[in-house]
Amino acid sequence: MSNTQPTPSGLRADMKHRADGKHQMYGLHLRWQIGDNQPDHGTWPPPADWNDGTAPYPHVYEVWINDEARQTVFLHWPSWDWSLSNAHWVDLGEEPGDRYVVKIRARTSDGQFTPFTNEVTVNGSEAVNWTAPAPRHDAPAAPASADPRHGTANHPRSRAAAAIRDLDSSPICVEARKLNTSTDWHEVLPGAERMLADYPWNHQERYLEYRKFFDGSNVASTGNPAYSGLDLAPDDRLGDWPLTELDTSAATQTFTYDYMAYHTGETWSHRWFITREEWSPDNGLTWEDLDPTPFLVETHGSTEEESTSWEFATLPRRLGRAALVEVWGGHGGPHTPNGENGGNTGEFFLSTCDVVLR
Repeated sequence: MSNTQPTPSGLRADMKHRADGKHQMYGLHLRWQIGDNQPDHGTWPPPADWNDGTAPYPHVYEVWINDEARQTVFLHWPSWDWSLSNAHWVDLGEEPGDRYVVKIRARTSDGQFTPFTNEVTVNGSEAVNWTAPAPRHDAPAAPASADPRHGTANHPRSRAAAAIRDLDSSPICVEARKLNTSTDWHEVLPGAERMLADYPWNHQERYLEYRKFFDGSNVASTGNPAYSGLDLAPDDRLGDWPLTELDTSAATQTFTYDYMAYHTGETWSHRWFITREEWSPDNGLTWEDLDPTPFLVETHGSTEEESTSWEFATLPRRLGRAALVEVWGGHGGPHTPNGENGGNTGEFFLSTCDVVLR
């Protein structure tokens, strides 16, 4: 174990819910001690070892729930917000369980894991409403940017990458190109009109709302008609989508993301979901088909691109056909009419990846 990075301890956890349009989404709100950074430390001055955000805190964590490794978390933070270095939200979906036993451990810079923290038991009946933490003492306003905010999953390869970017010759990709009216492989998102009508970014409570954009078998297109070809379900005529094989017996997986432009800002995050075991691709892809807890999460906060890849070990170890859905989003997008919602609607980009688990 590394001697240069502190070990997380003093884990706290409770269940909270927050609105996403007509949906109520539940999650575990985790906070812990790391170095001199206490849970819920939100007042000036910063922790004694903060050093303008360069404290030697771990950036990679595993979240274990009910004795199972459920999620790898990559945490990045700006110099002004120490709360991002020792807090995390674990999505639980709309119908949480009755009881969760939670613990975490960190991966240090030499690739080893720290000991686990204490275990915390959380009861679903005790969920309370989410309230965003107070802003840090000197957090600057997020700068407006006209830069493109584009990208898609490269490994495993997304449908947008296969059908639009790579012009894959498989029948289902050919048909998808006929149905699509957009040729932007890096821009699968609901579209400005829908985002202006119902903002994806909740600026007051500081979280992304994307569940409300999905009703029906339209996850792959984000419900955007310009990408309706990505919603095609495999059949005897079209065959299946191009598949990426993933060896679930491997110690780790490495996923990559192909950016057109990297976002900077503490609001931005990646979330990777997997379909439930009973899912059949012949029925299309709905939000209800996904396990509500993502197995991989990254929060940005860094001021430069750290990496376009993640090495992790929390992909479920099972066999067979599955789909992976990756959501990347935060406070960006079209300008709001009167500067409300922090000046932008928020936005998210989605990648759907078809895989075979071996």
